[in-house]
Parts: sequence; structure tokens; C-alpha cells
Amino acid sequence: MSNGSDERMAVTAAVASLVAALTLAPLIKGSTWLFAAAIMVLAVMVTGIVGRQLARGWWPAVVGLQAVVLFLAIVVLFARGEIADPPGAVRMLSDLLDTGLQITQSQSPPVDATRGIVLLAAGGTGLVALAVDILATSFRQPALAGLPLLAMYCVPAALLDDGLPWYLFLIAAAGFLLLLSADAGDRVRAWGRVLASAGQRPARAGGDTGLARGGRRVGLAAVALAVAIPSFVPGLDNQLLGGSGDGSDGSGGTVITRINPILDMRRDLNDPVDTELLAYTTTVDNPDPLRIVTDDEYDGKTWKPSGKKIPRANNISKGLPTAPGLTAAVKTSSETSQIQIYRLRETYLPLPYPARTVTGLDGEWLYDPDTLNVIGNKVDTTQANYGVEFTEVTPTADQLANAGTAPEGIVKQYTQLPDDMPAEIERTARNVAGNGSAYEKAVRLQEWFRTGGGFVYNTKAPETKNGDGSAQAIVEFLKAREGYCVHYASTMAVMARQLGIPARVAVGFLPGSVQTQNTRIISSRDAHAWPELYFAGVGWVRFEPTPRSGQAAPDWTLPNTGTNSDTPDSQTSTTTAPDTSEGDASSTAEAEATQEQQEAAGTSSDGGFSVPWQPVVLLLVVLLGLAAPRTASVVAGRRRWRQAVTASGLATAAWDDLRLGLSDLGVRWAASWTPRAVRQRLNDDYQLAPEQSAALDRLVDELENALYAPPTDEPGRAAADRRHDVALIVGAVAVQKSGRTRWTARLWPGSGLTALAGLTPWITSRFRRGSSSSGPDEDGTAGRKPREKAGSTRS
Repeated sequence: MSNGSDERMAVTAAVASLVAALTLAPLIKGSTWLFAAAIMVLAVMVTGIVGRQLARGWWPAVVGLQAVVLFLAIVVLFARGEIADPPGAVRMLSDLLDTGLQITQSQSPPVDATRGIVLLAAGGTGLVALAVDILATSFRQPALAGLPLLAMYCVPAALLDDGLPWYLFLIAAAGFLLLLSADAGDRVRAWGRVLASAGQRPARAGGDTGLARGGRRVGLAAVALAVAIPSFVPGLDNQLLGGSGDGSDGSGGTVITRINPILDMRRDLNDPVDTELLAYTTTVDNPDPLRIVTDDEYDGKTWKPSGKKIPRANNISKGLPTAPGLTAAVKTSSETSQIQIYRLRETYLPLPYPARTVTGLDGEWLYDPDTLNVIGNKVDTTQANYGVEFTEVTPTADQLANAGTAPEGIVKQYTQLPDDMPAEIERTARNVAGNGSAYEKAVRLQEWFRTGGGFVYNTKAPETKNGDGSAQAIVEFLKAREGYCVHYASTMAVMARQLGIPARVAVGFLPGSVQTQNTRIISSRDAHAWPELYFAGVGWVRFEPTPRSGQAAPDWTLPNTGTNSDTPDSQTSTTTAPDTSEGDASSTAEAEATQEQQEAAGTSSDGGFSVPWQPVVLLLVVLLGLAAPRTASVVAGRRRWRQAVTASGLATAAWDDLRLGLSDLGVRWAASWTPRAVRQRLNDDYQLAPEQSAALDRLVDELENALYAPPTDEPGRAAADRRHDVALIVGAVAVQKSGRTRWTARLWPGSGLTALAGLTPWITSRFRRGSSSSGPDEDGTAGRKPREKAGSTRS
């Protein structure tokens, strides 16, 4: 197929790919990833349009060019700092992919739009767009192009516990139907005009015929049934299209709840169905909360576990190391637990802290020696049943109050905060904490949240844009003084870091409800987060700032705090700001240099992804500039043939196509020449073959009949036949031109440049026509329609 069908299919394939990418929205926070994905799709589309003109439809060359441009676009977006070093760029992209894959294995959706995640989403969308373009445009198999679109749709459908919303299915299906419709239209146009019954006006090829309307109705009905049937057929899994997620549909479905390690627990706490997740027995009478993961990094938006790689040598089958910072001076006891998972799927393993040995698990489970997080390597907790030996740590208030200075490495790592933290958070922290040891300050913070500050526990507190653990959420939480455990834990941990106390946030479950002696059931509403602060000689210590009913603070956090534990409004801080030493100055300079390096490498200071607009815009301008003339020529040609209805119009459209096609090849003739004179010149100058000369004879005869014969409503020959004759003649002339002339005609046709130039008066006329609707024109007429000139057929 020709005359714009390739360009039309390329655009349609790009739209279908981008529409299918919208189904990834529930997996990733924000919309930055979608901009990056759109850039990838546009790069594939424009490169395909240009490449097909360069390679004259030879698909291996087109695919190769598209793959190269797609890779360059990925490098520009994600590794432009290494663009001069291709191996370095490949290594950087590989590291980002590994990081993104680790996040997908360790965190539940929606996840932050980090560079690794955006690379996975945008790069995957680009590859899908490439596959769709190859199948739909190069091979003309749009039905097969639905397979990569389906693969993209299946990713969120498989990862989301409640499935995709039905409207996202409709969006994805609409893109696929659009692809099929565009190809069907091209196939109908190839047959020419649709024959009409007596008395009916002939329809344009591919027009809105009864057949086309019927096809659309069938497609829409099929999509509607695909959405509706799973809701009415008993036992049919509705998960791919979204469901209630409560497991109470009577079909025997099993609910699997997944706690998000980055503190997005609002959904679990507000779930109307309190799902039982696990049961455990323990030798401890009053057990501490069961921890899933420790989040030790904070970027101003959320707490999350560090993304460092864990060596496979850290297998829990060999036992876990001693808890960091714990010494023999602290009272400990050896305890055990047996944990049975019911409906919890998580790559992090729920464990009491600190665990020493874990038995009974299948698969490979690795531990992080700094946090003792245990994460599965391609395994999760579904239906797991395992035993744990752990250490029950019971420090005293005196040990914490008399703790020495924490190691420098611990302080440096666990007091890091973004530079743009709101000043009111630190001001409030210092006002509440007052003077004294780190322990005294921590106790005052905890008591202020629990009793002295007027805070209220509320799982339905207003949400913020960047998440409940973000800096903005903390500011709003301190003003409203209501929230749930994520607000309390995140705020206290951030305040502790601002006071120089190493802090992190743990995520897990409260001890649950007692069933029998030492046997407990944990449900989804037991999800909980709490801060952990580091004290020399003791290690990481749990605090409980959340004023939740029935949740007591640990004994070691309840000494006699004396005065200075009221609200910040009744306190005056006497703490002086720390001096800035040379070491601090050098650290600041190093941080600034690191930030500059991150910005040069294409990442924002908070570890997220930012689109490098300048090189992206430049790349798109270049690609669009290459495709614009050819596209404009094709669009103008389609418009010309679409408007041709009568025999006269068809003859004129064919002659205009011939004139413009030959002018792109440098063939010119005088405007005074008659059609017969043009025929004589072409036959003399280019020695047309009999078949080509016959095609030219037909075009000349039809044009003369259109000019001089009585008008008729009969269209005569089909448009496809006339366009075939034009292609024969233009092709015969093209082979006698130089290669440079032919390439110029394909990439930068003069007819396309003329069409682009004609947009300016067209836009101006539209603007003036719109302005005339509310008043007279400059010549005093009130929206008077100018008399149209008759279309000229002089060449």
C-alpha cells in the first residue's frame, strides 16, 4: 500500500502503544514516566516514517534505524552524562535496570518514579511501540500487533492485587480497535470506491458505509461483553479487569494483601474487610511488633529501604549476624516463633527483630547485615511456614540515657536529609526536644506525639500529593495534628535526624489478637510503622509515638522526663545551633558536587527522574523536521483525493498528483502548455515505455473530458486506478534521475514544503473568519464569504 497508508498506520500504531501504556499508571506514582514513554513512542514513530522513505520499504533497514534511534533516546534521557563513553552508558543503563528490577521485587505498587523505574516503563513502552510498528506498518499484520499490546496490559493486571480498573481495559482495547480500523480502511481504499445502489450517492473508499458502521458496532459490543461477562458468570475470575479485592464474592477466591514497604498502608488500614494474614506462636508473653522491612533512606518524599545489592553469600541458611550496635551489656533472652502465612504476599520476610536463624523456608532468602531485612530472590511469602530463633532485647532507660556517641559512619548515614526540608519541621523539633541527651530529646518527642501535643489518631486524615511520609505531609500533619502511624513514625524519624540522632522507620504489624496461649492472629488492620533510633552500646531501639488505642510505648522509653515536655508553644529553646567546622564545610561542598554530578547524569537531587527537556526537544525537532515535508505532502494528497467526488474532480486530482510528483523530481513545464503538449514533452524527453505512455494517454483524455465535455455525476474510473497510472509515470521519470534527486524527492519533496508554506495563509484566514463572527471585517462586511475561485487545471 502507498500514498500515505504507511504514515497513517505508523501514527495509529504509536497512538495504540501510548494508549496501552496508560495501563501502567496504577503501578507508578506521578506522570513523569508517561512523558518519557511518549518520547520513546514518538522517536519510534518518526524514525519509522523517515526510515521507510530512505529504505524504500525495506523493513530490516527501517527496524535497524528505529532500534538505533530508540537506544539513543534512552541514552539521552537516562545516561547522557556518559554519552561520550558508550560502554559507560551501557553500564549505567544496566545498573539502572537492576535497581528498577529490585524495586519491583521489593515494593508494592504504586512505587516512586525513580530513574530505574522510569527506565523500565519508558524503555518497555518504546520496545512495545517498536514491535507494534513493525507488525502493523511494515508487515501489515495489525491483529498480531495486539500481542505486544496485550503483554503490556498483562503487567499491571498481574501485579495489582485488585486488578486493573475496567476503564483502563476499555482504553487499551480502544487503541487496538483503532489499529484494526486503520488497516481495514486502507484495505477498503485499495479496492476503490464502494458501489452504491441505484439512487444512492457513491461513497468514498473507506467512508462511513453501512459495512463500516456495522464493524464498529461489532467491535464495541465485543469490548462491552468482555467487561460485563466476568461480573455475571459465577466462578469466573474478574481479577484482570479489577474486582472488589475482599474475597467475599462467594467464589472461593483468596485475598492476598501486600504491605507496601514505602509506607503506603492507608489502604490496608481502611479496608472494610479485616483480612487475616498470618498466625504465629511465640515464647514471648508480650511480643514486640513483627517487622517486615526497615526503611533507612529518606528523599523528602518517602522512606524506603536502601537500594544496595545484597550478595548471595548472605543466605539466611547460614544464620544471621548479631544486631548492629548490640553489646553484651544489654539484657537479652533467646526466644522462638513459628509463623504461618495465610494471605500475605511479600518479598520481604516478616520477622521479629533481631532474628538469628530461620528454618523451613523454600527458595533463596538473603539478609542485609545493616538492617537485617530478609528479602527473597525470586520467591515470596505466599503460603510460607517457617520457624525463627530471635533475641529479645530489653534495654533500660539508664543505658539509653548514658549511651555514648554513636559511630561516625552511623551518624553520617542515618541523619541524612534533603537540603530543601521545610524549616518549620526542624524548628518544631528543637522546640519540643529542648536540651539534654539524645535519649531525653527522643523521649520528649515521643511523649509530645502521644499525650502533650494534642494529636489524634485518624487513618482517614487528608492525603497529600507526594505521599503520607513526604516533607509536605509532615508540615500539614504538624498543623492538623491528626494522622495515622505513617505520619507519626515518619515525622519523629525526620525530627530525630534533624537533632543529630540516627533514625530510620520500620514497617510491619502489631502483635495481633490472642487466640490461645502464645498464639496470635495478625490481620490487615494490624499494619503498623514505627521509628527506630540508634544508641551506642544498644543498637536500634523502637519508639512508639503513635497514640493508638491499646498500643503502649516500650518501658525503656518511659522515664521521668521532668519538665520541658509540653507542647512547643510553651517552651523556649536554649539549644544553640551547631558550629560549622571545616569538616562540615567540606561535607557540604562534597554534597553540592554530588548534586551537580547527579544533575549532569540526569537525576534530580531526591533520586527521582527528571526529563532533560533541552536535548529531548532538540531530538524531536530534528526528527519532526525530517518528517514534516513528506508528511505534509501526503496529507495534502489525501485531502485532494478525498475532496474529489465527480469525474472532473478525480481527473483534476490525478493531474495535480502527476504535476506535483514530477516537480519533486525537478520536472517543470510552462503554465501555458496544454495537457497534450505536456504529454508530448514527457514522451520525447523521457522515452516512456508503451505501458507508461498508455497511462499518460488515459490521464490526458480524462482531463480533457473533464474540461470540455458536458458535466456528469458518474465518477468513471476508480481513484485507485488513476493513482496507479500517476505512480507508473512518476516512477518512469524517477529512474532516469540521479540518486540524490530521488532521495530529495522522498525526504524533502518540494510539494511538501509548498504545503507547509500554505499553512500560514490558511491559519490566517481561519483566524480572521473566527474574528469576523463578532463584528464586521476590515472591508465593512459582516462575515461575508468570499467567492471561491474555480479550481485551475492549467499545469
